[in-house]
Amino acid sequence: MLTNQSNHQTNHDYKWLNDLFFLVICISITGLMSVKGLTNICLIVLALLSLYCIKDSVNYAKLLPRHLALKSMIITLVMPISALLFSQFLRQNWVISAYDGPARMLVSMSILLYVMHKKINFSWIIGLSAPLAIITTLISIHLHPEVITKWGGRYATTFVDPNAFGALTVIFTGFCLFNLNSAIQTKDSLFTKIWLSYQLLGFVLGLYLVIGSGTRGSWLAIPVLAMFWVKLNYRKISRYFGIIFTLLIFVVAMLTVFFFPHVFERLTSGFFEINHWLQHGERDTSAGIRLSMWHISWDLFINQPIRGYGDKGFQAYLNAPFINSEATLIAKSTIYCCGPHNELLANALRSGMLGIISVLCLFLVPLCIFVRKINHNQPEIKLAAELGLVYLTTLAVSSLSMEVFNLKYTSSFYGLIVAGLVGQILSAMPKAAPKIDKIN
Repeated sequence: MLTNQSNHQTNHDYKWLNDLFFLVICISITGLMSVKGLTNICLIVLALLSLYCIKDSVNYAKLLPRHLALKSMIITLVMPISALLFSQFLRQNWVISAYDGPARMLVSMSILLYVMHKKINFSWIIGLSAPLAIITTLISIHLHPEVITKWGGRYATTFVDPNAFGALTVIFTGFCLFNLNSAIQTKDSLFTKIWLSYQLLGFVLGLYLVIGSGTRGSWLAIPVLAMFWVKLNYRKISRYFGIIFTLLIFVVAMLTVFFFPHVFERLTSGFFEINHWLQHGERDTSAGIRLSMWHISWDLFINQPIRGYGDKGFQAYLNAPFINSEATLIAKSTIYCCGPHNELLANALRSGMLGIISVLCLFLVPLCIFVRKINHNQPEIKLAAELGLVYLTTLAVSSLSMEVFNLKYTSSFYGLIVAGLVGQILSAMPKAAPKIDKIN
């Protein structure tokens, strides 16, 4: 199940490499939120394993002009580091640590090529790892109750704050939900029942973690993913499964009311906070501070749209006349300390217009590839497209209220997931160049 055996026969000499590749990916996804630095290390290991097989650079170079989707993805993964390099050159202010995240997206190119040409079934690896990641994260948060206390009862881990925790758990929960499709559409067997139960367990526990995070920004992705899943599956779901699934949702809702009574309060308070800000009322609320920071960010971007400010270079402008006079001191101090809590605006400040373009590419280019393959006749490719849409949709919605690429492990996870899923999808495309014997 690791590779698509119907279209590709793995060379025995490289079987050990495929097995090691599979193992490292599983470890990387499983320990994303429970072991600090693990995903970063695994990405480097995977890149090195991939480079071990990419020996014929001339043949690989020939693929680029003929594969428009592959060429677009290469440009996309290069864009963040290029935008940063260009903006720092214009400002003549070199900060090497700023390249940590973009560099991880850059090295994931080798993983994309490896998955593509070895025809790795990456969607199956995600299906195996996602429920396990939720289980290990659940264990981790209960082993460190002091972290929950630190965040006022909101779920987090020792190195993942509640905002990132909420977004990542929605992603893993969505992976479990869409992996139910592979069980629904296959013949009734013992393996199918085990797989179905495994994914349902991950889905239910994932919802529990999502609710416990208290992250309203990531909650907005839930109805979007739910409508998408229903649209794809409502004709395929048996009445028996539909009843069980509905009961599970009902049980989760009741448990939410019992264990997390503050959830509905947080939902309704968000609407009131936005309304107060729009009516020029209380501005120093959670939502109000974000709206003020977004306004400040836009004013700063308009003032310096080409070269940006870097991570902290805009401090000297926070009291400038062009900044919105209604921006409060708390909003100004928060944006300087923690950024504007919006991925697009954060990169607009950091790298100017090229920063905006790089973020749009990171979302839109792989999204177009996934949308085009959502009805593919191969189940593995179709599932890869669905999981890619789950990941990017959740990330895009979450990016409205938080930065999703500002940390090394989030950039590593993006590089791994997008490179793996896009590589799997491109592996089903007609060959653009003669067979490369050295990696096959």
